[in-house]
Amino acid sequence: MSRGRAGVPAESGPARSGPDPSTRRVFLALPLPPPARRELAARCAPLLAAADALRPVAPAGYHVTVHFFGNLSGGDLARACELCRRDALREMVPLRCRLTGLGQLPPHGPARVLHAVFGGGAGELTDFLARMRGLAAGAGFPVDRRPPRPHVTVARVRRARTWTARAPVTWSGAWFLLDRLVLFESHLDRAGARYEPLAVRPLGAS
Repeated sequence: MSRGRAGVPAESGPARSGPDPSTRRVFLALPLPPPARRELAARCAPLLAAADALRPVAPAGYHVTVHFFGNLSGGDLARACELCRRDALREMVPLRCRLTGLGQLPPHGPARVLHAVFGGGAGELTDFLARMRGLAAGAGFPVDRRPPRPHVTVARVRRARTWTARAPVTWSGAWFLLDRLVLFESHLDRAGARYEPLAVRPLGAS
């Protein structure tokens, strides 16, 4: 495993109560390619500049979460890495998608997250997330029973603040490929958070 330290924001999830060197906070994701990241950052910029209640995610960290494992160690961490080497991934070709707007979660009332919405390719992406959820469950990991909701988080509402989208933001984005499955370790500290890739698997590659 490589241990480069790219300074990009960490995936959402329960924070650790304190440093524990025996565990690593990890998740599987599909990173957005650079052209899609630039397009999304440009579309978000006016809204983020006008809403100080939102804490933006750095564009380098834009991704679709596939599965959030939480804190793992030992054999559990090895099984998470093994998901990136499964033979089943040979059949999973790159996903052709495009972004078509911004939304909030939850969809009504005060938001917790501002996210990018998938238009073209959303069905195929949802199917991929469901298949990966099945692989994670088969490897012995607990999975969310709710249907997958593919999205890219672009900002989170700051603590003790409230924010609600006042008007829809839509556009017709350029098509791009999600072609890499990455297992990231999320590092949290006072300076913020960063991602470290632990395993990378090009979709469709043997």
